[in-house]
Amino acid sequence: MVASVVPARPRPHRSPAHGSAGQRAALGHLRRRRLVGATLVAAAAGRPARAASPWPERPVRLLAAMPPGSTPDLIARALAPVLAARFGQPFVVENRPGAGGTLAAGAVAQAGIGSGAGSGAGSGDGHVLGIVMGGPTTTARALNPALPYDPARDFTPVSLLVRAPFLVAVHPALPAADLMGLVALARAEPGRLSYGSVGPGTVTHLAIEEFKARHGIAIEHVAYRGFAEMTLDLIAGRIQLGLDTPFNGVPAVREGRLSALAVTGTRRFDDLPAVPTVAEAGDPAAACFGWTGLVAPAGFPAERARALAAAVREGLAEPSLRAVLGQQATEIVGSDPAEFAALQRAEAARWIAVIERLGLRAG
Repeated sequence: MVASVVPARPRPHRSPAHGSAGQRAALGHLRRRRLVGATLVAAAAGRPARAASPWPERPVRLLAAMPPGSTPDLIARALAPVLAARFGQPFVVENRPGAGGTLAAGAVAQAGIGSGAGSGAGSGDGHVLGIVMGGPTTTARALNPALPYDPARDFTPVSLLVRAPFLVAVHPALPAADLMGLVALARAEPGRLSYGSVGPGTVTHLAIEEFKARHGIAIEHVAYRGFAEMTLDLIAGRIQLGLDTPFNGVPAVREGRLSALAVTGTRRFDDLPAVPTVAEAGDPAAACFGWTGLVAPAGFPAERARALAAAVREGLAEPSLRAVLGQQATEIVGSDPAEFAALQRAEAARWIAVIERLGLRAG
């Protein structure tokens, strides 16, 4: 029985000050770097853009698709001063969480450039960029045909920023010692368990729906605005299962606040060597990873995207950012636009097939 962790409707929470002491120290250093970066941004605003690049002509809005303290937010705030110094205009970070990241993605789509824009826009001039996760720019329209933009047409891929596998995390009181034990429990008590995701169409949603279908089990879905809120409710026992990021999940597991049944990558985490991969746990088809990337509106010139990707690589090399993200099994990438576009096509093909096969729809 799981009476000690009976699911209840989640309540909203503020983002926690999560992470280990080392993470918090690195975050503090990163915040101090941001103060220095603000000076660079202000100075950049006072000088013209380079003659060879008429863009940007005014401040650029950099939309983070998750709340403050999330991976997209940390990356956005680390990149903003670097991009401002390179391109001669401020890059202003705005958090646009919600709807699985489609709010931020939709705002980028609405900034499509001229005749090169896709279905979502046409009146913009490319001064809005988005730091988003996979679903909003790959699978969102398949899940919600009423979505006001087309992921396949309304974005220009710029750079894959980071990627990481997930932890299959559960509440410690859940009587399931491993992945197949979770399957057995869900079969024995259908509909009693619930899982959290960071929104419909995200990998954290689709991968568990595929897992449920593969094993013939019923687990209720609860969507959250971000990983921090989901992790809090998982720790509190309001939900019993979730695919959590290494950044949130590893410290919670090490402190005994969560249990980890498996890792969705191809190798074990160095920080949790006893936790098997999903293949080792008996379900290799459950392998998946989450990623965060930088996208521009449709019509964004290719040479501009390449220049932006090169500047992004400089920003991702910032030591404090690498200390925060790199220590918890997060791969810092900084790809070029072509590599990012190839990844998006592959991810769209995989997860749209899941959506269609299972007949999933938003809501």
